[in-house]
Amino acid sequence: MEEFEVQFLPQGKTVRVRKGMSVLDAAREAFIDIETSCNGKGTCGKCRIRYVEGTAGAPHRDELIHIGKEDLDAGVRLACRTTVSDRASVNVIDEPKKKHRILSEGFMPSFTLDPNIRKVYVDLPKPSLEDNVDDIGRLERALGLRIADSMPISLLRELPGILRENDFKLTIVHSGGDIIAIEAGDTSARCYGVAVDIGTTTVVASLVDLDSGDERASASMINPQKNYGLDVLTRIGHIRAHPGALHVLSGLIRQGINALIGEVCETAGVDRQYIYEAAVAANSTMMHLFIGVDATALGSSPYVSVFTSARSLPAAKLGLEISECGTVYCLPAVSSYIGADITAGLIVAELDRQEQKALFIDIGTNGEIVFGSKDGLYACSCAAGPALEGMNITCGMRAAEGAVEKVFIDDVVSIHTIGDKPATGICGSGIIDVVAELIKAGAIAPSGRLAKFADGEAPLACHAHLRNGNKGVRFVLSDACETRSEVAITQKDIRQVQLAKGAILSGIVSLTSQLNIGVADIERVYVAGAFGRHVRLESLARLGVFPDECLDRVTLVGNSAKTGAMLCLLSKEKREEATRVARRVHYIELSCYPRYDRLFAECLAFPKTKGEIR
Repeated sequence: MEEFEVQFLPQGKTVRVRKGMSVLDAAREAFIDIETSCNGKGTCGKCRIRYVEGTAGAPHRDELIHIGKEDLDAGVRLACRTTVSDRASVNVIDEPKKKHRILSEGFMPSFTLDPNIRKVYVDLPKPSLEDNVDDIGRLERALGLRIADSMPISLLRELPGILRENDFKLTIVHSGGDIIAIEAGDTSARCYGVAVDIGTTTVVASLVDLDSGDERASASMINPQKNYGLDVLTRIGHIRAHPGALHVLSGLIRQGINALIGEVCETAGVDRQYIYEAAVAANSTMMHLFIGVDATALGSSPYVSVFTSARSLPAAKLGLEISECGTVYCLPAVSSYIGADITAGLIVAELDRQEQKALFIDIGTNGEIVFGSKDGLYACSCAAGPALEGMNITCGMRAAEGAVEKVFIDDVVSIHTIGDKPATGICGSGIIDVVAELIKAGAIAPSGRLAKFADGEAPLACHAHLRNGNKGVRFVLSDACETRSEVAITQKDIRQVQLAKGAILSGIVSLTSQLNIGVADIERVYVAGAFGRHVRLESLARLGVFPDECLDRVTLVGNSAKTGAMLCLLSKEKREEATRVARRVHYIELSCYPRYDRLFAECLAFPKTKGEIR
């Protein structure tokens, strides 16, 4: 097989690959970070490169869709659609690194501090002829516990040396009553855990003082698996198609978590050897990939997990860089598509203790919804799609500097961007806002159709922003200039939001019908995640996700997945509650719900407004 060298700029890395390999796969072999939300299917248009040297060949039809003629003539291509045919140098076209806004805070309910990990300092009386009790007996007498049967042989071997080298002063570390470490001197004040939320898009870690319950530091990152697809099904498909991909994706997430652990330790001035436990909340696919378990069965019907129960695993076997004796506690999931991140949210919202009928909703690429009270809980997962996170949108982007996050339409159209930077795209809260404002202004019909300026349908404030082109009408939020492209939404984008809205509302209706009540009768609403923290609730009501009457019943619980993981570090009662709640939830498979297709279609319509178009 003929091979050629491919050089990647500006990184300056060179890799030798076989003829016919895609430039994207060559970049992966060179460990070059090229984002491709579609995992190389040619549909997202994100993986742009520019040929500096070598032959790019004739453009693929996908490149003709995503790249203009001027850029094509300048050597711009999609890395996933260009194959290596000779020696080449390519420049990776990437926007300047932006600061991403990732939610790490969350609502914390009251709880009793009772961590699974404890440290006890003991100053033992030295043995003598009058008191020649064995070392274990001396330790048991001081602790008031029987430990002879539970102490590992490795610690038994360490004990005599530590005692005699440190004047019989030592610290015992125990987990759930079992001794897991002995340390010289008094280290009882250095007892930490780390709470981790592994999301499909982002990863958050917090360093927690297990003695005081305080959060010492928090850090976050974009999920390093992003280059293999922005959604779990794309990543599962990559694993199914490529032997060894499970190992690669599992390694990426563990490396990312280790980097976050290092960051929080540096911030707090803590040595990672004093982190004895990590509590992890994640959706089912991310949890499987983190542990290194094959998740391909989750990608096709009947969507079966390998496990859903809570697990405690040795941190060393997972490659997590904490104490050698550290453990990893993985929160339990409800089902394949109601993961441990939702279980974590439920113990934060305490839904199973509610007297009132309450709704818990966490909207991402999948919308997980739980409804009920202390009398029973029902859950479903709806395919909201990535539109509400700013993905699969013409000018969509993550919540980073320059993203349009708020839109107001009164006499004029005004926008607000993250960091007050020039607009470069639209994030999830921005796309919700602009569609909601256009509905309010009467520029979007209940059917979802965007007004056409030429027909005189659009409100006056919208006239200057509506443009017609080869691909139909679009609403422009920011005009193009020399340094940036136009930022606009199209009819296709509105349809994506409409489909997401229909999926969420139909899920809510399906669950409330289990208790024979209407959506307007929901007494409490808990909204989790970055979606709930940054979106305007009135915009959700304008879309028809839930009625106006529910607005004053909403509690924003923030990153409840991470907060729930913290609770499991700090309270054995909350850990037991997580297992109990996960078992109590009744999962409703919407595809099996009677006449669901009809319900979904009915939920697509946007609310009516005065002066609307038809």
